[in-house]
Amino acid sequence: MGQPVQESMKHREGLSDHQVQHFIDFVMSPCIMTDSPFLETKLKLSNGEIHQVPQIILNSVRSRVVEQYQAFCIENEISDTASDKSYMRILQAIEPNIRKSIKGLDNFAAEGAKAIDDLKKTTTVFGKQLKGVEWEEEIIHRLNSGKQYLKLEYKLHISEEATIPDHCCHYALSTSEQEYSMPCSHLHDVGCPSCEDLYQVTQELKAVADEVVYESNDQKDDIQYTLSQSLKALEDWKKHILRSVNQDKARSDICEDLKDDEVLIERDWAMKFLPLFYRESQSKWFGKRGLNWHIAVGTYKKDGNLHSHTIVHIFDNANQDTLTSNAILKDCIVRLKSRNDSLKKAYIRSDNAGCFHSAEGIFCITSLNLESDLKVVQMNFAEPQSGKSICDRRAAHIKSSVRKFVNEGNNVTTSEEFLNAVAKSNMKNVEIVNATPPADQNCKRTLKVKDITTLNNFEYEADHVVVFKQYKIGTGHKLLNEKHKVYNEFPSITVVKSFMTSESIKIPKQIPVQNMLVESQSETSNELSIRNDDVVDDCNDDDDVDVTSSSCLYTCPEPNCLQSFQKYGNLNRHLDIGKHKYRKEGRTLSDKSKKEYIEKINTKKATLYKRTISSETIPGTFLERGWALKSKRTVRKFSDEQTSFLREMFQKGEATGHKCDPEEVSVTMRTTKKNGKRRFSQSDFLTSTQISSYFSRLVLEKRKAASSEFQNKDLEAEEYENNIRSMRNLAKQ
Repeated sequence: MGQPVQESMKHREGLSDHQVQHFIDFVMSPCIMTDSPFLETKLKLSNGEIHQVPQIILNSVRSRVVEQYQAFCIENEISDTASDKSYMRILQAIEPNIRKSIKGLDNFAAEGAKAIDDLKKTTTVFGKQLKGVEWEEEIIHRLNSGKQYLKLEYKLHISEEATIPDHCCHYALSTSEQEYSMPCSHLHDVGCPSCEDLYQVTQELKAVADEVVYESNDQKDDIQYTLSQSLKALEDWKKHILRSVNQDKARSDICEDLKDDEVLIERDWAMKFLPLFYRESQSKWFGKRGLNWHIAVGTYKKDGNLHSHTIVHIFDNANQDTLTSNAILKDCIVRLKSRNDSLKKAYIRSDNAGCFHSAEGIFCITSLNLESDLKVVQMNFAEPQSGKSICDRRAAHIKSSVRKFVNEGNNVTTSEEFLNAVAKSNMKNVEIVNATPPADQNCKRTLKVKDITTLNNFEYEADHVVVFKQYKIGTGHKLLNEKHKVYNEFPSITVVKSFMTSESIKIPKQIPVQNMLVESQSETSNELSIRNDDVVDDCNDDDDVDVTSSSCLYTCPEPNCLQSFQKYGNLNRHLDIGKHKYRKEGRTLSDKSKKEYIEKINTKKATLYKRTISSETIPGTFLERGWALKSKRTVRKFSDEQTSFLREMFQKGEATGHKCDPEEVSVTMRTTKKNGKRRFSQSDFLTSTQISSYFSRLVLEKRKAASSEFQNKDLEAEEYENNIRSMRNLAKQ
């Protein structure tokens, strides 16, 4: 009896590799996802292979992402799309996290979402007291629509130039100064339906606030104050989104045009690493002192492919100040140059931390360029609260590797043990440096640059620096190098030990949207031609081999072998030789999605798509030129009554042990009374942010007072001990 035929499982998937890659690119764009340095997930392929990758956070639920992608394809006339169910299977395979709380990710978005909730509560009050249930439901529906628009769609509509002033970066970010202004070649005479509806609903709420009859003056002041603060938070959120999109374009432009002699360096201080013990007692668990570590990722092109190289600096104790950051930057440039000697130009990108975005941190580059062959030509800063980058994903990888090392029976409590943990991991192309910070040194002079916090982009020339307030807005302002020299001698870190893992991370080439279908068709035709060529190559020792794609009667019985022959003898000879040509084994949609996602997440080189602006427009509301620029804050000193109230609340928390929440204090402040009268008017109300800042100052004052008190007691005790010791010595004599 013969053996049963073993049938191999074959996967038939309707989505091509190009379709999967296109959808993954869309999901990886910053419009759809947000980076997080805390999460990591394991992706298991069908063959049992496991990959650990950082986990992204979707800005909305999965079904909404699929809906956005289908709309994106329709607007860009991409017809080769799959069903919603197929795209849901891809999202299920890569297991992205769903955003559940936006606190800590973006304060502007958090405050904006809270503003919408406050406006809905205000709408409910207006509906009960004046306008009715139908009006209330309509306004709440429009507020929810506006919130979803700002969260998900608004950034897709933003472009460099647009006839809608809400979407035009050049118009929204130009100042009255010519060097920071970009003229538009078009009119701004139309409006966006979604932007206009959000504006109109806020104006309607303001109008109703003046009409409604309030139950008391307290309620009137409370509601009007909440309304004004909420409208301001919404306006700030919208401005923040537009500035973020414009600043992020600096990175995407650099990556798209990166030359073989250029490198993009992204840097960031990671959150302090708390020591880990394999077996940890309760006494060691409390009061840990973290290790400072800095991450820099260099992206450069080599042999036509983009590569990334991660450099981690770990310190037992270091100040995360400008001096240390500049010394680390110098070391990173030296190491990248030694790794790829062809590099000549460097682009720097970082967040808005004070150790980076300061006069000393910016103008030290002129001194650094004199010492290095790798010259820094540009420095860009991300919009505040939008500085998440590839460094955060590297941090997630590294922390996961260290935790695995600890679970194997080791401790990681010092910088040297941290280095050993990373060295024994399977991470690729990571260079870790155990170092000590530079010694304190005085700058040539204290630099003061006017409005330094409003300057976000810098281009370095031989004798001057060109500064911009916003990316590609205006011609910029020139500042001479000689007037802004920082160091007489550039600071350097002291390297204790270093280690570099092997292999480099190669960033896959991107497939333009418009070429996706063309390349897919050409791939199919090339596969057929390769199939015929393979047959000829395999049988080139047989003169009788005759292969044509239309008349091959005999196919090879070997499963998945591509070859077929016209003559029976040629088939037998092929079987004798045993050189089979196999078709690439079909992969499941899950495996395709996971492989593509792993490549993208390890490098974050996804295409930044631009959505075509809808042709639907309406007459727009007039917006002033430069409406999206940061507004200047007016600093006003707290009154004696405000200070007294805040100190009372702070001391109450200290006495009871239940610290007062600044949000609750802000609400209490609106209703508190003194001698039967309201203690504060509407103009005296303070926000939770102002209250929190004042409480922080009180805590610092308390610590300083306690420190000096303890110091005096220590001196008294030391003097007492010395006197006792002297008396004992006298008694012995």
